[in-house]
Amino acid sequence: MWQELLKNKYIKDKTLGSCVKKPTDSYFWKSLMNVKDTFTGFGSFKVKDGSQTRFWFDTWVGNKPLKDRFPALFNIVRRKQDSVAQVLSSSPLNISFRRNLLGANLRDWQRIVNSLRDLNLHEERDIFVWALHLSGSFSVKSMYATLINNGITVSQDIWQIKVPTKINFFVVPEKRCVIN
Repeated sequence: MWQELLKNKYIKDKTLGSCVKKPTDSYFWKSLMNVKDTFTGFGSFKVKDGSQTRFWFDTWVGNKPLKDRFPALFNIVRRKQDSVAQVLSSSPLNISFRRNLLGANLRDWQRIVNSLRDLNLHEERDIFVWALHLSGSFSVKSMYATLINNGITVSQDIWQIKVPTKINFFVVPEKRCVIN
């Protein structure tokens, strides 16, 4: 239910990948946008229709995003935020660079094109596969364990409830008193 709420309020008809932080966004949404790429870095996309997967930024072919595998090409591409569907919408691929491809850049582009030769788009939506859980589905427990195991310390202060006493009375069982 919370996913639908966020989708209807913030994403609407866009993809999560195409959402960017704006000055007018709420603090909550800005915080989510700050961790979006870190979150997607813990998984990969199984491309179906290509509409939800960003060609350069998401991991969908190989084990890293294309922008990290081919940084020189990424630096000269014109439309960095295009989805896989947008790039594959025509033949030759619907992508343009700010300068002609020569030498290593041309060879790298040919490697990308060759890796996409057998890719066929389908009617179904793309699927995000969470790499930190055997089921492929996101879980808070798997994310928390990964953060802790990678040396990120989590202050226990985040678990302290900071609410007025009259509300805290109803929330925290240890602070309840029994009146006879």
